[in-house]
Amino acid sequence: MSFQSEQHGKYLLRLANPGDNDGIRKIFESGSFAGGLNVQFLRGEQPLSSFVADGDAARILVAEDTKENRLIAVGGAVVRTEYLNGAPASCAYLTGLKIHHDYRGRLTFIPRAYGIMGELVSDCAATYTTILDGNTGVIRMLEKRRKNMPEYNYLGHYTTFCLGGGKKLMNVEKNRTDGFDTLLRRHFSRKSLTPCCPDYEGFGKKDFYCIRDNAGQIAACCFIGDQSRTKYYKMCSYGGIYRLISHLPTGLLGYPSFPKSGENIKCGVISYLYVRGNDAELCKRFLLSAAHESGFPLHLWGGFDGDPLCSAVGRMKTVKYGSRLYEVLWNENTKTRIGGAIAVEAALL
Repeated sequence: MSFQSEQHGKYLLRLANPGDNDGIRKIFESGSFAGGLNVQFLRGEQPLSSFVADGDAARILVAEDTKENRLIAVGGAVVRTEYLNGAPASCAYLTGLKIHHDYRGRLTFIPRAYGIMGELVSDCAATYTTILDGNTGVIRMLEKRRKNMPEYNYLGHYTTFCLGGGKKLMNVEKNRTDGFDTLLRRHFSRKSLTPCCPDYEGFGKKDFYCIRDNAGQIAACCFIGDQSRTKYYKMCSYGGIYRLISHLPTGLLGYPSFPKSGENIKCGVISYLYVRGNDAELCKRFLLSAAHESGFPLHLWGGFDGDPLCSAVGRMKTVKYGSRLYEVLWNENTKTRIGGAIAVEAALL
């Protein structure tokens, strides 16, 4: 990467360095997901380390107000080795541009920043990102073709499901991973954007849960991880109907319990979910049992359009939110490189 810095009036675009952690943390703390559930996504005291934990490398760009001597925006890409159309490849996940609340709507160099990001990920086989359904302004802006901006090629819809604490419906094994490597090669390798390595630090401190058939083969499995060391969600406030629902004993009804306003959300993140034959009833019994065994009051799992497990998990008692998945293209080639079945892990978004 030859890019070092670029001045735009009083704003300086440059690559992030370890001294930027405090400024990046303040940018994350200045914003939230607005709406009925007002939630902050935070990367802790060392956000640069948090980005790196999600892959093989992180290429992070920051914007600095040189007159005020403060960071005002951060964006970048996490590069990791993922299956792409059946083979391992270097893929870049764009983490999204975050702008400090005080500077929103004031920055004019965003197209140039995207151009620089294109240079920073030019060695990657594919680049992709997700945008929450509720960010309609951002969606309209990025889906419209603009000069000096990359093309956002819509691939489909992605749903994140929030499950409760579970219930023991069957016995599950814990941390016996025999056979998972075979599943990774034969099953998960067929799903584009699935990480080839299940041991990225960003998955969190995790445990493996599974059930087996009489021959000892895995019939259903997943990891459940605690990511709180590198990133977490904070419940800021409730609005609309959620203000009422948050006071109800939803956990007693099998739905996730709602954390109190101001609390960090304690949750386990489910990854590499496999259920033989995509059996909906087996999926339900296994997931509820694994969730119960993990001890977390809340669990997250995400699936892409067309994944049969989305239908299976969707039949359970969950709270869900949606995102749009895009391949990001910086050149004139409008033919997508990401094809076939897709399985993005919510743990690394």
